[in-house]
Amino acid sequence: MCGVAVVVGCASQQKKDTPVVKSLRIDGNDQISSRRITKKILTSQTGWWPFARKQLFDPVAWQADLERIQRFYAANGFYQAEVVKDEVQPRPPDGVALEVQIKEGKPTRVGKLDIQGLEALPPADRDAAVGRLPLAVGDVFRETSWAEAKRLLADRLRNRGYAKASVQGRALVDVETQRADLTLIVDPGRRYFFSGIEVDTTPDARVPAQFVWEQVRLAIAEGRPFSDTALEEAQRRVFGLGVFATIRVTAGEADDANARIPVRVVVREGPFRTLRLGVGARADAIRNEARLVGEWSHRDFLGGMRKLIVRAEIGWAFLPNIYAVATDDRSVETRNGPIARLRLEFEQPRFLGRPSLRWRDTLEIDRTLEQTYNAFSTRLMTGVIWQVHSTLAIFPAYRVEADYLDGAPINSAVTAPLTLGCETSSDHCFIWLSYLDGLITWDRRDHVFDPRHGSYLSLDLQGGGGPLGGDFEYVRVLPDARVYGSFGDNNELTLSARLRAGELWPASGNPDDSAVVTRFYAGGSVSMRGFADRRLSPLLLVPPPPGTPNATHVTVPIGGNGLVDGSFEARYSLTPSLRLAAFVDVGQVTHARIEPGDLPHVLWAVGVGIRWLTPVGPIRLDLARRLPFGTPPVLYQADPVTGAITPTAYTPDNSCFGIGGSHAATLVSDNMCVLHISIGEAF
Repeated sequence: MCGVAVVVGCASQQKKDTPVVKSLRIDGNDQISSRRITKKILTSQTGWWPFARKQLFDPVAWQADLERIQRFYAANGFYQAEVVKDEVQPRPPDGVALEVQIKEGKPTRVGKLDIQGLEALPPADRDAAVGRLPLAVGDVFRETSWAEAKRLLADRLRNRGYAKASVQGRALVDVETQRADLTLIVDPGRRYFFSGIEVDTTPDARVPAQFVWEQVRLAIAEGRPFSDTALEEAQRRVFGLGVFATIRVTAGEADDANARIPVRVVVREGPFRTLRLGVGARADAIRNEARLVGEWSHRDFLGGMRKLIVRAEIGWAFLPNIYAVATDDRSVETRNGPIARLRLEFEQPRFLGRPSLRWRDTLEIDRTLEQTYNAFSTRLMTGVIWQVHSTLAIFPAYRVEADYLDGAPINSAVTAPLTLGCETSSDHCFIWLSYLDGLITWDRRDHVFDPRHGSYLSLDLQGGGGPLGGDFEYVRVLPDARVYGSFGDNNELTLSARLRAGELWPASGNPDDSAVVTRFYAGGSVSMRGFADRRLSPLLLVPPPPGTPNATHVTVPIGGNGLVDGSFEARYSLTPSLRLAAFVDVGQVTHARIEPGDLPHVLWAVGVGIRWLTPVGPIRLDLARRLPFGTPPVLYQADPVTGAITPTAYTPDNSCFGIGGSHAATLVSDNMCVLHISIGEAF
């Protein structure tokens, strides 16, 4: 017992006396950044932020790190690089400062790249294999690029049917002349073709193996050349069935005599019923809300992989914010109340016996509070999803929507036609929409909720009224394009961009002949962040509600028929759970259609944000500041007697949360800065 106590005591004392790394400085590294170097060594400096974990100095690890630095340089083509100086300086009372001086030398470059073994292949296969390799004559010889070139060459051959292709490499590096002569020796083997499909499932499986076989056959036709890409597409299609916990689609044992390879599929069913509970929240300058969310799903409802999903949300909304409502602030128009949504979705797979078709029906009942109106809505939809490819879907549908807009207290019968998009003699109205909706999506993102690579394209087309009935006859189009790319050893830097441009065409040609629920709005945490929720929109000036004698006129968004909305965002991961972001947003919503002359008038905003990654999604805080470019939203005013609607000039508030600026009197209270708090990425 005493011996053990002595050992533990000595170890504790040794750890207590170990100095803390206060700083780590690297000099002479012009070609490779200090951050890249420090990520490859064990020693690191203690962070500057409060409660940062102390990084202790280990002299043995430090000596090994000096060798790692030289090896890291060699892997990046600097074979003459060396550590010419390293110092460990005391920093009382308990720390050390580390300094490393590096002499990089000149990089070794590729002098020759010879690829052997492809002479017998067809020209198309040969060109596809060698095109745009990550290493070329004149490039710095990096080991990662060399390994990637060999891997990529083998993968390309496998995707052309050469299932047993192998690639060997020979690199002759002359350190004195900084030249690397490279040779890739390829053995493509013979070309193989897919044969049958073998499905391995459990004897008591509820999902017939035939359903799995059909999805694989959609991706892999018998007799087509072998391809790893086809196997991946088959796996994604089987995954899309949504009922399996384990999915593995691989190549079976090759038949060398006939150059055939079967496809082997192993699936194991997951639970068919799930219950999820969660919370949602959103806050900006004109709206605070919190929600409880529940979702129950049955993925084999009545058998045959029919899906039934019930999603319910209930919460409370505060306009403009919780504080104003709680204090009964009479200087602003305050409202609060319950918000709720119930959505039922039923999906029938293998519609009309076709494995690529799914029939989907939905019923949605929604209660919401907006600045402009309170709404109680019911929506019905029926449509068929054609899954052309795992990344390409075409979804034509017929939709019916009924909206009862009971008019917030700030509305009146005079302003209702412009505000709500309907003729009425009171401050409420009923809107009935009947329309066809076609949605085309091409989704090549690597992850739906946290994309790092890939692209997303969609086109939403609506046509309502006419022979379909309904109160409005119109056509609406909204394309959406997004692209993502990540960089760094662990993809810590992600660059992303999005652009949307929408148009709404009422059949009459009059932009006022459109329903408020079909118009475009921008602003908010998932749109142009230089504005609060839906505030980038044509605005209407209305008198304050009765009982607020000290309040001024207020403005409400009424939506528009033209939309331009774009974002560029850089996200950088500081830690696995903490991410910083910087963004530039642009946007404009016009009363009528977007014209080429409107583009120079788009509004701009810049901002920064922080994301805390949690199991329920990233909790996001974004601070945006609008730039003094573009044309602010148009403001309309209604004559209380005649009802005539005319644009009204106003001076925008150029302060930031009331700080700075000229403090000129203005009819529109929106200032240049907006703080958004929400869950989930902007796009």
